[in-house]
Amino acid sequence: MDVKKIAQKDNILKFLIRGVNSEFANSLRRTIMADVPILAIEDVSVYENSSILYDEFLTQRLALIPLTTDLKTYKKGESAKMSIDREGPCTVYSKDIKCSDPKIEVADKRIPIVKLLKDQKLKLEMKAVMGLGKEHAKWQPAVVSYRQLATISIGKDCDLCGKCIENCAKKLLEAKAKKIVLETPIECDLCGKCRDVCNLQQLAIDYSKDDFLFTVESHGALEASEIVEKAAEILKDRNSDFRKEIKKL
Repeated sequence: MDVKKIAQKDNILKFLIRGVNSEFANSLRRTIMADVPILAIEDVSVYENSSILYDEFLTQRLALIPLTTDLKTYKKGESAKMSIDREGPCTVYSKDIKCSDPKIEVADKRIPIVKLLKDQKLKLEMKAVMGLGKEHAKWQPAVVSYRQLATISIGKDCDLCGKCIENCAKKLLEAKAKKIVLETPIECDLCGKCRDVCNLQQLAIDYSKDDFLFTVESHGALEASEIVEKAAEILKDRNSDFRKEIKKL
């Protein structure tokens, strides 16, 4: 197995895994989405709400506001207290959420929650709880996708005419050592234009069976790299527990 970071910007991480199968890739994807714990607002006590939004709608909106999470301090099931106390006229933003623990704060302070008119009030007490994405989408730490890299194979009767090189939309093909080579398979989207102009039908394109490009986009609760590291740790612990149980048989 070989892992290489391709790019990291803001909350988005792209990395390449070589030498694994699709089952492993999908296990990592599902673990990231379903089993990495983060904080999310779970319980809301409404003391005053004279806004246009009714209580249930308001609490659902609050639950999806991302909160920074300290995995060293908080474990699954543990919680932190939060509150909002505002009076109109104003727009209540996520920055108005106050937390009893200074380590925990709103990941994006610009999220509008509700608009209050004159004399309207909003007073809430909330509890943010550590949970898992498989229990509810509000505990999903990131959006994850992967795709297999492109591969090309050239038949022995290829005459190196160069039509495929000219017709490649992204100019990714080159002739090297009497071969047609795909220089940057990460950028290839398998459009098939190179194959379509090969009159001898000596060029085939396909997906690699063991190379996967991952894209992990965090919403801010955790760094994207921290999410991947935690998911890998969870997978390792599961495998270790499984081996222990197998030995008991």
